[in-house]
Order: sequence, then C-alpha cells, then structure tokens
Amino acid sequence: MSEGPGRAGIVGGGVAGLGAAIALRAKGWDVTVYERAERFAEVGAGVFLSVNALRALDVLGLGDAVRAHAIADGPCVVRNQRGRVLLHARIEDFVGGLVPIHRADLLALLVAAVPAECVRLGTRVLGVDAAGWVETASERARYDLVVAADGVHSRIREQLWPGSGAVRRSGVMSWRWVLDAGVAGEPGFVWGRAAESGLVPMADGRSILYAAARTKDGGLEQFSGWPAPIPALLAAAGPERAVRNELVDIAVPRRLWRGRVALVGDAGHAMLPTLGQGACQALEDAVMLAECAPDLARYSSVRRRRVAVLSSLARQAMSLTGPGSPVLAALRDAALVAAPDALTRKLLHLSNVRVISGWRPPEG
Repeated sequence: MSEGPGRAGIVGGGVAGLGAAIALRAKGWDVTVYERAERFAEVGAGVFLSVNALRALDVLGLGDAVRAHAIADGPCVVRNQRGRVLLHARIEDFVGGLVPIHRADLLALLVAAVPAECVRLGTRVLGVDAAGWVETASERARYDLVVAADGVHSRIREQLWPGSGAVRRSGVMSWRWVLDAGVAGEPGFVWGRAAESGLVPMADGRSILYAAARTKDGGLEQFSGWPAPIPALLAAAGPERAVRNELVDIAVPRRLWRGRVALVGDAGHAMLPTLGQGACQALEDAVMLAECAPDLARYSSVRRRRVAVLSSLARQAMSLTGPGSPVLAALRDAALVAAPDALTRKLLHLSNVRVISGWRPPEG
C-alpha cells in the first residue's frame, strides 16, 4: 500500500461508512461509498450518543449540529418490574453528555456532509479481496483502502475473516419506538427479572421508548403488569410500529484488518445495546481509521482492545438489567436498595467516565 492518501472504497452507507467517508476525505482520500439501498430512507429508531461520540463528531465537523439535539441533565429513576424504586439517579450518571437522536436524523447529517458524487446508491458489492479489489455487478475496481462497513451480518467479514466474528444470538427480543409526543414525568428505566424497558425524552419533544425480553416467543403483553406509564405507552405504540429484532453481537476478530481491508462499526464489533455504544464506537472507528490509514495494523491495534472490552461489558450489563433468573434479580434489587444512591451513582459515573466517556481523538 502506498504512503499517504489514495483511493478508498467504502462498502456500506450507514453511520460507520458515512463517518469514515467524511473523515477520510478530510485527510485527502478520494472516496467512493457503495450503498445497496436505492436511497437513504428514514428507517431505524432512536440512538444514544454520549460525549465520546460527540468528540468524534467534532472531528467530522458535525458536533454542534448534533448537540442541538442534546437534552439537559435531569433526574431519572430505576424501578423493578413490581414498581419498587431501586435507584434515584441522574441521566448523566448513565451516559455523559447524552444526545438521544433518531437514527434517520443522524444519518441525514452524515449524508449531507458527503458529496453526492462520492456515493453509489443501489449498488450491491458482490465481493472484496484483501488486495483491495471491489466487485459489483457492473465493475471491478481496485482501491488502496477498502472499508468494510456492511453491518453485523457483514459479507466482507465472512469472506476475509472465515471462522472469525461469528454472530452470537442473545435470545433477547427488542422493540424500539420514537414516540411523536413527549411523555410527562421523569425519564427512567425498569429492570425486570428477564426483561427491561426504558423511556428517554428527546430535545424536539419526542421520546425514545424501548422494551426487551429474554424470550422471542412472548409479545408485549408480558409487560402488562409493569409500573406506569410503561404498559399504557407500549399499548399505544403498538408492536406493528416497532423496530423489532433479536439482539445479537459478534465475537470481535483478533485483527480488524486484512491486507488493504479494514472492519469498522458493526461489521467489526457489533455489540449489545446495553451501553448505548453501537453508533458511538462506529464514529470513533471512523475518526481513528482516517488518522491511521494507510497503516491498518495501527488502526487495529488502537481500536481492537477498546471495542472488545466494551462488547464484553455490554454483555455483562445485560445480566444486570434483565438477568433471566428470579434469584439473580432479587439479589440485584436487594443490593441496589441497600446501597446508598450516592454511592451507586458515583460508581456509575466513574465507570461511564473511565470506560466510555474518557476517549478523546488525537489532537491536531
């Protein structure tokens, strides 16, 4: 691979792919984004961006635009499924600098920052090789850098990392909505025995609502006895309007590069959403890939340990929010009730600052 900027082919036009396109163009790379969809549609639900993602967005020139969606810090409460208060906390204790934003709104900002001539919509990539060749139905082109940003079920990862990065099913079904109207009362979370739910306001008057349960066979009726306002909100939102899917992650490959190809975002480290770091880590990837390229070994070195740790923590966090065992749930409840709120909040805050929010992009 030649020293300095060259031609970069990016497979996938989601948060990771478009973020990488913006960052690489700023470093002088000639970028082509391949996106199989015919247009960038308003799909998905809400995503949570914490301060580490905002720092990455600052590098991309979009930090202020995204901060316009930020919500003020305020009180929130955690209850169990019987309504018992487990913790009085603040939003900042869970995610520093929280910006709840519709994925479509974030994607629109990213799309607007990439020139239309750099994007090939309606183009499915049929194959990629480690030498940098990208094959579509109409052409075969070679790039100095290929960015695999084709999601959790990445075909590129399957082709070039055989036997690695296997998709792992969690057995947890999730439902997610963006409600058109705000909801009165405190934002908060309900941590059940084998399920959880949450309600977070958005800056534009809408709200993010989610529910998740450790059985894909059960529907939203299993939340009918949960504390208000969850049952009424779920009934009004309706399963037919939800973004519904089983939560999955992948075993992070030992290396995030092979030859001229680098894995970014969910293609390289799809993680469970319990830490709210999927989009955040994709944006970190974009910035660091542009900083390191064409040295992909360096990119892998600086990114692999961080995403592997966060992926592991996300899996562990699921055992707290909905452990799947009445005994474990009872022990969790007892521990949280017994501990002073101030101590629990301090532990949450320290974990957030050190593990998640402590990341900063390189200076200069």
